[in-house]
This record gives sequence, structure tokens and C-alpha cells, in this order.
Amino acid sequence: MSQPPIRLALFGLVNTYLVPEEDGLTLIDTGMPPLVPRIVKTAARLGKLVRRVLLTHGHTDHAGGLDAVRNAFSHAEVMMHGADLHHLEEGGVATRPDHLLRGGERIGSLRVIPAPGHSAGQVAFLDGRDGTLYAGDSFTTLGKTRAVSEFQLGFGTLPWLASEDRAQATRSAALLADLPGVRWLAPGHGTPQAGPTPLMREAVLRAQQDWPVPPWQLAFIRPLQRAMAARPRRD
Repeated sequence: MSQPPIRLALFGLVNTYLVPEEDGLTLIDTGMPPLVPRIVKTAARLGKLVRRVLLTHGHTDHAGGLDAVRNAFSHAEVMMHGADLHHLEEGGVATRPDHLLRGGERIGSLRVIPAPGHSAGQVAFLDGRDGTLYAGDSFTTLGKTRAVSEFQLGFGTLPWLASEDRAQATRSAALLADLPGVRWLAPGHGTPQAGPTPLMREAVLRAQQDWPVPPWQLAFIRPLQRAMAARPRRD
């Protein structure tokens, strides 16, 4: 089995990843601003500069530290899918991408794979060298491996609530679960999972069942639903 991905996590819950390349590092997601000093320190320990910043999607927990990262690595090229640009504005992020990602293109060693549903422009990245799938919020591994469209209590409720199209998210998770050569699942939330394909497929099957949320759980999430509904939205 290849080495696990280089993960930096805020409170053990919100992940960013550093991917070594010949010319430096690729940062996948920035997390929120408090995580950025650790990104800078880890890059310095590795003796490499961050050359590229790839966003799986534009939600604040994945892109909120973008301005601070750009300040720390002024020459880094920022890339994301154009369908998620409005999330940067909604999150108060001033930095805009230098390049808009397209499905199928390669950025260094990473292949861009469309994974919409959680957000319209979410993408995943597959490293062909070691089989690491950087899945954004298509899957979580908080407690167990789940598709983001499968309801769960705890912190995992937040990405479930934030998903824009859960049916599409399930279809994207199914496509990712069928990718050949995946040796590591690197989710946006939770610890990386080795040999993940069977667990990913089981998670997709559960999500496809679309079980109703029990009433006692609905009572727990209703305040969160109201808070999410009150967020500013693009017209």
C-alpha cells in the first residue's frame, strides 16, 4: 500500500492536503483561515513551495483560507470549477481563480473528475501515481465511510445539509466508487481510508436507498435547516 496522503486538519474535522510534485506542492483546498499557518509551516518543513491551489469546491470550510494562502504563496496558481465561483463571493473571499477546471484535464499528477451534487462545481482529483482520490465532500469518513448524501448525526450533518442536490451527489459518489485503481480515499471531512472501494460502494448503496430521516433526528436538525435557509443566496 502506498503512503497515506499528507493531511492537515482543523480540529480533526476539516481537511486540506499537500500533494508533492517535482516543482513543489499542490494544495488541495485551503480550509479556513486558522489552518493556513499550519499549511505554511508544513510546506517549509517539506522544503517546498505551494505552486498550485486546487479547490474541490467553493464552500467556506474548503476555500475560506484562500486569501491567506495567496498572501503566503503569492505565485501559486489558483484553480477551481467555474460553477462554484459564487461561493467565494458569498464567503467573503477576494481571491479569484487563475484557471477554471474542466473534467478530464490533468494538473500535474492529478486528473480532474467532475463530482457535482454537494455543489454544482465540485470536482475530485485522482493521483495516478499512488491511487489517492481527493474526493472533496462526495464522501466523509466521520465514524464510517458515507456518501455525503446519506444523513448522519454529528458534524457530518453539516455537509449533508449543505449539499445542493443530494440525488446528483449520490450519482457522483457512485461514479467515484467505480473508478479503477483507487488505493486511498482522501475526504474533505474525516481521516483518509486505505483500500476504500468496497466501503465506498457500500456507502453508495445505502445512499441510494434514500431512507427517510427519523422524526427524533429531524428535531435535531431543524434549527440547522433554518440557519442554512437563512444564508445569503445568489439570485
